[in-house]
Order: sequence, then C-alpha cells, then structure tokens
Amino acid sequence: MNLGNFYVEYPASYGLLGFFILVFFAGQNDSTLSQRWLLSSWQIKNRKQYYRLISSGFVHDGIVHLLLNGMGIYYFATMVESMVGSIFTLLIFLFSVLGGSLFSIWMRRKESDYQALGASGGVLGLLLCAVMWFPEIKLGLLFIPIPIPGWIFCILFNLGSIVFSQTADRQRISHEGHLGGALFGGVIGFAIMSIFARIGMDEASHPDGAILKIPFESWALFWFGVFPILLFGVVSWIRPQWLYRK
Repeated sequence: MNLGNFYVEYPASYGLLGFFILVFFAGQNDSTLSQRWLLSSWQIKNRKQYYRLISSGFVHDGIVHLLLNGMGIYYFATMVESMVGSIFTLLIFLFSVLGGSLFSIWMRRKESDYQALGASGGVLGLLLCAVMWFPEIKLGLLFIPIPIPGWIFCILFNLGSIVFSQTADRQRISHEGHLGGALFGGVIGFAIMSIFARIGMDEASHPDGAILKIPFESWALFWFGVFPILLFGVVSWIRPQWLYRK
C-alpha cells in the first residue's frame, strides 16, 4: 500500500499493531476504558452491549500482555497477509476474536459475569492459518525451548488449553478465548486451503488443472488440533457435569 512517498508492505498487520498501542496508551489516561471494552457476559446478556464481543480484542491487561499479542500479530498476521491480502487478514482476525468471545461465553455460561480481554483469540486464529498455509515453519515457547514443527506445536497448545481450562488456571487466563479463536481461524484456514487445492493455486505449474493435495501437516492440524475444540464444546452441551468441576 502506497502512502505518499512511503510503501507499507503489510498495512493490515501494522495497522492492528498501531491500534493496539493507541488503545493501550489511551487506557493509561482513561482507567475505565478496559472496563467499557472488555468481554463481560453480564453486560452482553443484560445490557445488550454486543460490541464487547469485538472490542475486547483490542484492550490488554498490561504491557507484557500487549507485547505477547503484538509479537503474534507481527509474525503471523504478516504471513497471512502475504497470502490473502489485507482485507481478508483483518476479517480473519475479527472473526477469530468473535469466535473466541462466543466460545468463552458458551463454555463459561454458568458464571454470572465472565470477563476477559485481549487479542489472543484473534492471534490464535491467524496463527492457525499461518501454520496451515506454511506447514514448514517451526515454533517454540518457554516451556518448549527447542523449536518444533508448527503443526505439532499448535496441536499441543490447543489440547493443553483444553486441559488447563479445567484447572484453577482458568481464573488467570482465558483458555476458552484461545480455543475459540483457534477454532474459527482453523476452520477458515482449512476452508481456504481446500478451495485453493481444488482450483490449483499456481495454474502455471499445473496447466492441466490438477487438484493440489492438502499437506499432511495441515490435515493433521485440522483433525487433531482444531476438531477437538469443537468436540470440547459439544461435550459441554451434552455432558456439562463432566466439566468445570471445582
């Protein structure tokens, strides 16, 4: 995107980063901003403040929270944007934030006022898309100091989030928000990949219109890293007594 004499390669990604920072510093001067924007099941159900389903993805609980999500946008949103462009990148982020909010409210529906904030759901949605479309990338965290294949990392992260959602750690981290974002982003990413596989992403390399195969890593990530999240939500519906025991 050309902006006068400047060229911005990833306007959606850098735009999200800039908006995160702007909102964060605005919150330093307005202590009520986070409370007005965060996800609150009570406010949504009783006061119909549906905007919180999206606005919660733009407020953060401290500089470390902001930096972690900002790094996720910097690394993964740019990869997604290089594949599908700025508009689709923004849409994937917003739908993943929405998915994280809806999944959280569904899973924690027995709580009178479940609250959460942060862009993690949107970041996880972009991460799932990036790993599906670039299955060769490797990822690591503090508890995984050696980078491992991204698809294995995401499977372990999502399954771990399901487990941690049933521990006292759920009072500190919105694992449901991560899972909902990963679910929506993973479904979107797999659907787009399936469409590309059918029409042939590179017609020059496939003049006969041959159908491209979805990489095994992407297939495994969807069925072992994304589908279990859906099953988790279904179990919450048909056997709620199994989950969230004190």
